[in-house]
Amino acid sequence: MKPLLSAAFILCLFLAACDDDNNDDSKAKEVDKNGSIEVSLSTQHIDSLKDVLTTHYIVWNKGAKIKEYDVRDTIPTLGAAQTEVENDNGDTQDAKIPKDYDFFVTVK
Repeated sequence: MKPLLSAAFILCLFLAACDDDNNDDSKAKEVDKNGSIEVSLSTQHIDSLKDVLTTHYIVWNKGAKIKEYDVRDTIPTLGAAQTEVENDNGDTQDAKIPKDYDFFVTVK
């Protein structure tokens, strides 16, 4: 539990350095590999009741990747939304599409 909290704390510090502007100048072009942690979040739909939340970590120190690992958690699905979809021929039809989670990161 402590390594996960430590990683979350470092992630919060990393994200605190980000600017709120949406222009390309505020986005990181590359990771500082002298001492940083890359984190990516993703979800996969398992079935109609469960999704998997995957948090992928890459730890860099002095230019070398020292650790890379994933943390997976099973979370409840958000259900499905009725929407109109189009096939390759241009025909449209109604379909149920699984809803995706939005990611919001709070930095303290």
